[in-house]
Amino acid sequence: MINCLLIDDEPLALQLLGDFVQKTPFLNLVGKFEDPFQALPVIESGGVDLIFLDIRMPDITGIEFFRSLVSKPEVIFTTAYSEYAIDGFELKAMDYLLKPVSYEKFVSAGNRVKEYLHRKAGGQTEQREYFFINVAHKLQKLYYRDILYLEGYKDYTKIYLVNATAPILILHSLKYFEDILDRNEFIRIHRSYIVPIGKVDTVSRKAVKIESAVLPVSDNYREAFFEVVDRLAK
Repeated sequence: MINCLLIDDEPLALQLLGDFVQKTPFLNLVGKFEDPFQALPVIESGGVDLIFLDIRMPDITGIEFFRSLVSKPEVIFTTAYSEYAIDGFELKAMDYLLKPVSYEKFVSAGNRVKEYLHRKAGGQTEQREYFFINVAHKLQKLYYRDILYLEGYKDYTKIYLVNATAPILILHSLKYFEDILDRNEFIRIHRSYIVPIGKVDTVSRKAVKIESAVLPVSDNYREAFFEVVDRLAK
């Protein structure tokens, strides 16, 4: 049984989610709140496995509220605004439910959490294989394994993908992705480039080649990059 908590400033949305929880055998409702701050004592008690959390609320966003939690349960964000989804990327949200939420989508997201918690209890957790990004006002699923490399320019990042004719342009700096990507898998080689180690075909002192792209390795990042290369070569 998954103990879940509902937070949404809209009473009708809160009631709908509550009805969905009551219909779902593996979910147990431990509380529902219009004010996220009133939910804090319940969350801090440690008895919450999952929060269904609205993003757009009057005093604090769901993103800000969840980020402020010391002990974080799993979270599924609910929102009427798809552009908020990428903001939850760094928080490793289990899913995003776009309003109006259907019961089918609700149960699907709940099952994903159930399977994850089951693996976690058995010590079989694994890194999530994908994340969602906002592209042209729609959420697009992006698999880590499909990333060839990332190229940054000021506040934007281009993500180059396997078998894609053009990169995806994201309104986030390269530093943002450097901070949230797994550093065992992705490494910065230049102020403008991050590469997935597994996609690098050849390495020279000043450049790497990934498929047809030749990317520079700058002096500032060379030592750290070659430490990783040397470790993998042993």
